[in-house]
Amino acid sequence: MMWLFAVLLACQSPGVEDFEAGIESTRAGNQVEAVQRFRAALDAGGRAPETYHGLGNALYRSGKRGAAMAAWRRGLLLAPRNGDIASNLSRAQRQSPDQLEPPSTHRGAFFWQTAVSPRESGLLASGCIAVGLWIFAIRQWRRVRQPLLRLSGGTGWAVFMLVLGALLSISTWDALQQRRSAVVVIDSVSVRSALGPGGMDLFVLHEGAEVRLVETVLAAGRASPGTARTLPRVRRAADPDRARNRRRPP
Repeated sequence: MMWLFAVLLACQSPGVEDFEAGIESTRAGNQVEAVQRFRAALDAGGRAPETYHGLGNALYRSGKRGAAMAAWRRGLLLAPRNGDIASNLSRAQRQSPDQLEPPSTHRGAFFWQTAVSPRESGLLASGCIAVGLWIFAIRQWRRVRQPLLRLSGGTGWAVFMLVLGALLSISTWDALQQRRSAVVVIDSVSVRSALGPGGMDLFVLHEGAEVRLVETVLAAGRASPGTARTLPRVRRAADPDRARNRRRPP
């Protein structure tokens, strides 16, 4: 029995102890300790949706709404059918003063990615392609072993599985490409028309604003692939200051 216990202990998911300690700290009301524990679990390799969920809850209760939204969005990418994470993220989005349209996680044509994570669709794609190739291999083997045997059926299913696997592979790749998004985690940030003194302030993004990454602006003033651009559609602007935020960058 001792060896069995040792095997089970060795197979335990990474970061479990820190995750459970984070849960206990959250229940005790020590949100700072909970954040540290959940982050330690992530650093240990325990990148599960539950860990991001707990981290987001602790950050939100600590008054860090932007960081909480970033954690929940990470968790929702791993588990898009998790209603608790989706509900928390939706509630936090409604509290954002900018009211921007959240970045899309996939193209409209790949509607199934709403309920399937990239990891799951990738596994389904691999399985479909493997089944299609297996059917083709069986048919070829039977044709070699029994050349006079007239085979019927099977080819259509093989082609169907291969096409389905290719489609799922494309949707998985697209979902991974659409993950270039970020959340503003500081109080506010000014978006300028250009770098340097010649640029002018266009609008201000506040904590919790979700944006899509286009390029990264380096400290030296050069731009390289990876700066945050706001999404063009704004849901609501209740006062003049927020109405000015609706101006799009040229």
